[in-house]
Amino acid sequence: MTRAIVAALASAAFAFVPQSADAETVAGKPGLARELLQGCLKTPSEKAAEQLASAVGATPYSEARRRRELKTSNFNNPEAATGEDQRTKVTVTGFVGWDLPGPGAGTLEYQEESSEVVWVDRATGQSVTPVSTSVARSCRIKAPVANARAVFEVYEDLTDRPYGFRVSADRRWVDAFMFEPDRIDIELSFVLRTPLAGLAPDAEAQDGRLVLSDGGPRFIRGVSPGVPTVTLSRAALLTGLDQPATMSFFNMLIEPVVQRLAVREPEGSQP
Repeated sequence: MTRAIVAALASAAFAFVPQSADAETVAGKPGLARELLQGCLKTPSEKAAEQLASAVGATPYSEARRRRELKTSNFNNPEAATGEDQRTKVTVTGFVGWDLPGPGAGTLEYQEESSEVVWVDRATGQSVTPVSTSVARSCRIKAPVANARAVFEVYEDLTDRPYGFRVSADRRWVDAFMFEPDRIDIELSFVLRTPLAGLAPDAEAQDGRLVLSDGGPRFIRGVSPGVPTVTLSRAALLTGLDQPATMSFFNMLIEPVVQRLAVREPEGSQP
C-alpha cells in the first residue's frame, strides 16, 4: 500500500509544472503559506476544507471542473528484485476544490478515494497476494511559492513526526514525507526552478532517497535495499531549497477496509 500511494502522488507532483515567475505566490503573502499548511494538517474532511477555503478567500471550482476529477486510475509499480509488480486501482469517490485568491495563485482541494492493491508475478500475470482495499481522505494544496526553503521550514515547524526525503533523477523534484503504513501519508514536495546544487543527475535516470548526513533526531535514515541514495548536509539542502518553486502538499488519512468474519447462525434458528 505504501508504494502504491506514493507512486500515484509522485506522478501527479511531477506533472505539476512550475508556473510563471509573474504568478502571485503563496509565500509572497505574509502568513498565507502557514495558514494553508496549518489548516490542511487538520484531520481531512470536506467541512474542514470548506472552512479553510472560506478563511483565505478561495473561489470554488465549477461543477464541471469538479466532476472531471471523479475518475479511476491504474498504476503499476514493478519491483525488480522480486520479479513482482504492485498493481493499484484508485477511484476518486468525492472531490471539491477551490482556486486560491490572485492570478495563478494555486489551488486547495479535498478528495476521497478508494484503492485496491494486489501483487502479481510479472512473468505469468498471476496474483501472489489477495486484494487489499483502503479508503483515504486528503487535503491538498498546489501553488507557486517564492521560496521553497521558507515553506519547508514552516512544514517542519508545524509537525512533529519523523520525515524522510525523496529526490528525482534530475534533482529538480524534492519530497519531504511522513508516513505510517495504513494510517497517514503527509508530503510536501517542490519542483524547483533549478536543480539542487551539489547533486549530479542520476546516471541511470532513477529517482531515489536523499540522505542527510546531519538530519537530526526526526530524520528517517533507513532506506530499502536496492533504492538509489544520495547524501547532502542539512545546510546544503536548505541552501538548495532557497529559490522559487512549485509546491505540492497533501495530508492523507488512510483506513484499511476489513471484512471481519462472523459466526454463522444455524439453519432454522429463531431470530
